[in-house]
Amino acid sequence: MKRIFWVVILVCSTFISAAHDPLDEVLEKGGLTREDVHFDRPLMDLYGGGPYRLRIFDLLVDRPLDIPYYNELFVHQLFTGGDKLSKGVFFVSLRTDAAVRRGLIQHPYTAFKESLADEDDKFFYALDELNRVAGNENVLYDFETPAWSDEFEEEFSVLLLACAQAIEYRNLAFRDFSGDEMDRLWSNALGYAGDDTTMTDEDYYFIEDCIARVEYSLLYTGLEDLAMVLDTLMPFLDSVCGELPIMEFLTPFGMVKIAGQDDGLYRDKDYLLLIETGGDDSYDRAGATPDADHPLSIVIDLAGDDGYMNDGFQPAIASGVLGAGIVVDLRGRDLYLSNGPGIGGGLFGLGLLYDREGDDNYDGFANCQGAGVFGGGILVDVEGNDTYRGFRGIQGYGFTKGCGLLLDLSGNDFYIARNDSLPFPSPQSQEHNANMAQGFGFGKRADFTDGRSLAGGVGVLADGGGDDIYDAGVFAQGTGYWYGVGMLTDMGGNDIYSGIWYVQGSGAHFAVGVLNDVEGNDEYTAEKNMAQGAGHDFTVGYLLEESGNDTYNAPNLSLGGGNASGIGIFWDRQGDDTYNVTAGTTLGLANTGSRGGLRDRLICAGIFLDTGGGSDTYPADKPARNNRSWFQPGLNTDEPLDTEVGVGQDR
Repeated sequence: MKRIFWVVILVCSTFISAAHDPLDEVLEKGGLTREDVHFDRPLMDLYGGGPYRLRIFDLLVDRPLDIPYYNELFVHQLFTGGDKLSKGVFFVSLRTDAAVRRGLIQHPYTAFKESLADEDDKFFYALDELNRVAGNENVLYDFETPAWSDEFEEEFSVLLLACAQAIEYRNLAFRDFSGDEMDRLWSNALGYAGDDTTMTDEDYYFIEDCIARVEYSLLYTGLEDLAMVLDTLMPFLDSVCGELPIMEFLTPFGMVKIAGQDDGLYRDKDYLLLIETGGDDSYDRAGATPDADHPLSIVIDLAGDDGYMNDGFQPAIASGVLGAGIVVDLRGRDLYLSNGPGIGGGLFGLGLLYDREGDDNYDGFANCQGAGVFGGGILVDVEGNDTYRGFRGIQGYGFTKGCGLLLDLSGNDFYIARNDSLPFPSPQSQEHNANMAQGFGFGKRADFTDGRSLAGGVGVLADGGGDDIYDAGVFAQGTGYWYGVGMLTDMGGNDIYSGIWYVQGSGAHFAVGVLNDVEGNDEYTAEKNMAQGAGHDFTVGYLLEESGNDTYNAPNLSLGGGNASGIGIFWDRQGDDTYNVTAGTTLGLANTGSRGGLRDRLICAGIFLDTGGGSDTYPADKPARNNRSWFQPGLNTDEPLDTEVGVGQDR
């Protein structure tokens, strides 16, 4: 009987241990439960703020331990269901609290076709719609249509109708503005984004006051429909590429042109719609809104090694300022070069760049490569080994009321946030730029200036696979600042991440930063503070590594480091990993800092987890070991706080 009793106890103990979640175990080591790991919002809100705080920030900062679930729900879904232009537009509208669910009842392509069913002259009916939106009636057309099939006329007319509707909704979104205000908003918005030193405080305040006057849901309504129509029509246009009629005509919103397969040079004209069927083409200011009176521009290039280039700080190359700029390039090794907002940059509007095939080079300066400032910026690259280079506000950057998305679905890619010259030197490291790149959400902190703070936006970089290199200076690689949310997800490949300060799943001052690498043997290097799952000052920093034999070259405040009421979470789920770190606040350690204030009652947590049964290498002078749990007291051992919790586990 005694022998049977002990067998039962052994079986039950094994079952309980296997069922116990690693997070629950490591938290128990510090006397915490899951319900304890969040910020006390009423106390937190006493410290800072700003209008336009986004719901995704509230969700993630209130439920930091659930970040892996929400990241999978929000970001991983970008890799499913095919490559569509509309997917990015839906994502941007959802993340900026301006969501509309177009197509829920009827697909817009179907609706537009039904509106044409009883029209004998479908093309001229679509032109009439463009003129109606412009306020023109009874327009006489002095050109003849080329020979084209009934099918092409109908499909082309559907696209023009979608353009007319997108412009109409854009006008409704800005209906509270006079013509003079639109012109002022246009010029001052560019100055705001470009750090124009000639702008006055009144100019800046005008821009910030305009945010509340734009009805973003209406702006995205027309653009979601337009993106879904483009998704439907692109296969058709591609299939009849060699048979498209050559034509050109003027509309109230710019030129419409279908060009042949010769090499083309496009500059000095404002295009509402340009379809290029082939050739190695050169574009200046392509698919960009040139002024407030031309709120939509679309370029569709079906084949060729093309160059999209612009030198000045003006909207260029898939740039939407007070409207939408869209570039769709299906084939070829292409070069995208812009010094101004573009390459998928939105400023009070939407910039969308979609490149389907080819090894491409994206070279920008600022506010580009998936950058949303008071709007949405989207860059989607489907195939190829690509290079992305720029300085600031790039590669998935979101500012106030904005969302920037860079989605690269495959290939061995280089993401370079440049530091070879220093146009934007960082206060944290004068030898490096404040890059604000590679999944970075940024807000305007003004509690120490004029008090006109603005909550940050959402920046997302999502890479579908390949051996990738991420290189940056300060503020990059899944990082947030001032109520901003930054997210970087890499689905596979042997990747290299290198940065300086505030990188790799970290952030500062009321923010959320997330880095999620799903597969591969990866290497992480950060030279200075706050990296690899670290949170500072009411920030949640989370690094989730799901598999692979990884190497971490870590600085201070890293690998599950919490500082000044921050929460840092690090979790490597599988693999034989190497941790190279000599600094203090690391491997599951928290440091509240000064004593005697409200922070004494607020949690400051550092959580480290390495699971999956790997054989890991740790520094000899640290408490971390294979198959061990540990608790680390805060740095101030003379005045310990119950709210200061540093815990770790290797299992």
